[in-house]
Amino acid sequence: MKQQPLLRNFTLFCLSLFLFSCEKEEVIEPVEAIIPLQVGNEWVYDIIDYNTDGAVLSTSSFRRQVVKDTLIHKTTWYILNNGMIVRNDKDGYVHYRKDAGEQYITYPSPEMSGIAYGYQYSSYTLWIYHRRTAGLVALPNSKYASQALEFSFERQTEQKASSSLSTTWVKEYVTPDIGMIRTDWYYADSDKLMRRYELVRYRVQ
Repeated sequence: MKQQPLLRNFTLFCLSLFLFSCEKEEVIEPVEAIIPLQVGNEWVYDIIDYNTDGAVLSTSSFRRQVVKDTLIHKTTWYILNNGMIVRNDKDGYVHYRKDAGEQYITYPSPEMSGIAYGYQYSSYTLWIYHRRTAGLVALPNSKYASQALEFSFERQTEQKASSSLSTTWVKEYVTPDIGMIRTDWYYADSDKLMRRYELVRYRVQ
């Protein structure tokens, strides 16, 4: 009979340790909402192609829309109209590849800026280096924002037969309250603009 209070105290002590450990596990890291993701959000872009002299070759349009959400490993993801599966994560804006069963960073968080991915193909190897500006940069001639975050992608292609290396730059400009405002693709090994995606209208809830 004298052992019961001791056993009860020991049980309460173990229970308090368990509850304390559960409270620690529930701490959630803040997530930067780089792209506003909600079903129904939509962005429409003009696509302008240029020749190496800067003259316009063609124009077309492109629409991106969040069509639905889904759960993957108990985490909410959003499916775009082109089939991409995306979400805002502690590491940045990421997309999920079903074939690999892994997520890849598209727009890195400040802590993840400078990462690289390598892809092996039959005739060449592609390296993509992801970087972001520390703060906002000027965004001239945009009707939606005068400043934005700049994400740059250095695409290095190495031909296996010749070991020749070619570099292409892509720069994307994003504001968290709107989304991607502009994307600039440059000709390989050049600072000449090849293609631009320019936001013309959007709907964000």
